[in-house]
Amino acid sequence: MENNLILPPQSGGSSTTLSRIHETSAKFQRYKILLRRRWWLLLLTACIGVSIQALRITGKPDTYQSLAKLVAGGRIVANEGNVGWQEQLTDFYGTIIETLESAEMKKRALVRVRALYPDLKDTNVDIRVAQTKGSAIFNVFAIGSEPKFTKIFLDAMLDEFVAFRQQIREQGLERALNTFTETVVKKSKELQERTEKLEAFRKANDVVVLTDGRNEAAAFLLNLKAKRENLVSELKDIQNALLDVNAAMIDRERGIASDSKVGTAAPGKPSDGQSLPQSGMEGAGATLGMTTAERDYLETKKEIMQFENERRQLLKNFKPGHPDVVIIEEKLESAKLLLDNYADNILKEMRSRESTLGRQLRGLEEQITEKQKEALALGSKLAEHERLEEDFKATKLAHDQMFERVQKFQDFQNVQTDYVAIQEHASPAYKDIQDWIKPLFFGLTGGLFFGMFVLVLFDRLDDRMNSYSEFLSLFPSESVLGQIPEQRQRGDVALLRPNDDRHLYAEAFRNVRSSILFKNWQGKPPKTILVTSAVPNEGKTTLTSNLAVTMATSGARVLLADCDLRRGGVSELFKLPGSPGLSDVLRGKLHWRDAVQETGVRGLDLLARGEVFDQTSEMLLSKTADEMLKEMSDEYDYVIFDSAPVLVADDTASFAPKLDTVIFVVRLSSTMARLSGKALDLLYDRQVNVGGVILNRSTTNLKEYTYYNYASYYYAPVKKPEEAKA
Repeated sequence: MENNLILPPQSGGSSTTLSRIHETSAKFQRYKILLRRRWWLLLLTACIGVSIQALRITGKPDTYQSLAKLVAGGRIVANEGNVGWQEQLTDFYGTIIETLESAEMKKRALVRVRALYPDLKDTNVDIRVAQTKGSAIFNVFAIGSEPKFTKIFLDAMLDEFVAFRQQIREQGLERALNTFTETVVKKSKELQERTEKLEAFRKANDVVVLTDGRNEAAAFLLNLKAKRENLVSELKDIQNALLDVNAAMIDRERGIASDSKVGTAAPGKPSDGQSLPQSGMEGAGATLGMTTAERDYLETKKEIMQFENERRQLLKNFKPGHPDVVIIEEKLESAKLLLDNYADNILKEMRSRESTLGRQLRGLEEQITEKQKEALALGSKLAEHERLEEDFKATKLAHDQMFERVQKFQDFQNVQTDYVAIQEHASPAYKDIQDWIKPLFFGLTGGLFFGMFVLVLFDRLDDRMNSYSEFLSLFPSESVLGQIPEQRQRGDVALLRPNDDRHLYAEAFRNVRSSILFKNWQGKPPKTILVTSAVPNEGKTTLTSNLAVTMATSGARVLLADCDLRRGGVSELFKLPGSPGLSDVLRGKLHWRDAVQETGVRGLDLLARGEVFDQTSEMLLSKTADEMLKEMSDEYDYVIFDSAPVLVADDTASFAPKLDTVIFVVRLSSTMARLSGKALDLLYDRQVNVGGVILNRSTTNLKEYTYYNYASYYYAPVKKPEEAKA
């Protein structure tokens, strides 16, 4: 049941991969079936192709063939004064072949033959050239209807080819020499112009010669910039030191150092008289060196530190008013005044140095500006001189190379010879023997390819479904309940019977029955079932009857009703009367129970078609039909209707919405996909519950029908009475 299980939809890559596998399998099976059915078309086109080639060969007149050979192995060349032999590249071999086979060569050869042999009658001669594999030998074949003219024409062709190559070579050498000469003259003029420009520039600019090609102004400018950087750095240090001194003076004026008012200083913290010159001196001394005022300043500062230490020692033993303490304080105040004087001198020296550095820096800036202008002017002249020299050297080099090339070309022209020569002249023409193998092979191949093209074209125009995979690729959303194998027999297919020896056929209907019984119907299982198809001749009636028989043999009470009220034939299969039947019931002539007939199959009853009449769809829409369906479903386990095709009459589309489900029949290799799709769309538009599809008359020799072939393994044939007695 591998082909009939209704699997839940899967997400992700698994569903995509499975769909792709179905599409590929469907295409393969379709072409396989097409080739099995239409193989005779390939045979026909192949025979036609071979016949055409055979007629073409036999219809040709006798021809004669003459052979000559050319060699194109190399040529004599002059290379740097040496004469030698050079092998020719194979890229030129195609040119030789094209020239020999050209119409111009044939025209020249014909003119030559007419001039040398005016009595010969002109005939058409075909020239073919073939290169011997792995060599530079060209085999030239002349094929014509007259042997003498063919040989003479081939010799004339070779002579004209050699003369043509000589003419082309001479013309090419002449054009090349003229081009070289014109180029040399042009290069000489350019060299003269470059020389004059360089000499004129040197005369007008002696600075180039004096500086020996070096920009002295640029070097001097670099030294000036280095001096400017040193001055700027020194000036910046002095300015930073002055800023520190000014800040210290402002702090002193505001009274930040409060300890000095009482004549004492905290440990490690200088007084206001000490902090002012110390910051300025230390900042300046970092760059200017030690001056006399700075040395005196440092000595005085040391004395102040000594006096402060002595004062602290005395205060430990004496009171602040003690004479020794007073003497030390007087010395300390005198030293501080002296320190302030030294600090003022240092500040004056720093401001004087700042002014001096500013003047020096302004002078350097003016000098740098002048040197920059001088360096730019000199650099421009040097660059122009260098450019003129480079142009002169390049022009002279090009002139010398071209002059040398002209000399070599003249030497080469004197010794150059053509590398194509006649190795063998035309042989006596002999009768050409036709080759049958290649033309017949091409005819066979061409016929097969044409036949395949016709088959593919027919397949593109034919949308009939041939296999389960193909149906699934076209209708992926439809549920396939089962496949009924094709019965290879003439006439109508007989109904199933107990212990039927058509085990594959019977097993297929059992498979469909299981699909209906155990399918997930998303609710209540159906009791009223309608079987229909898109168009007639789908095998729907036989399939419906056998399905009813199979359902009845499983123990269910089944009513089979023929709802094809115009052309129904269910009663004929069971060999029962066709009237009274469903049409009589719908028109009210009798109750449906009175029209039911027993079929001979246990549990299966038949409601025949009845008399044919018009306006059947109106009767199927009537309340009588609704009441009949309700009573039938109450009395039977399953009520199966065989209906008319959907696209033929409106009966099915009108009656199907009243039933629990509809089973759609598709005959493989017969039903067109567009018709099946149209019929299914029509049913869905009428809100019909399509329960599934049955594929009828499937081919069991395909690999996808392996399931049915396995059924024969389990089939146990019934013993005949004679065998039972034995």
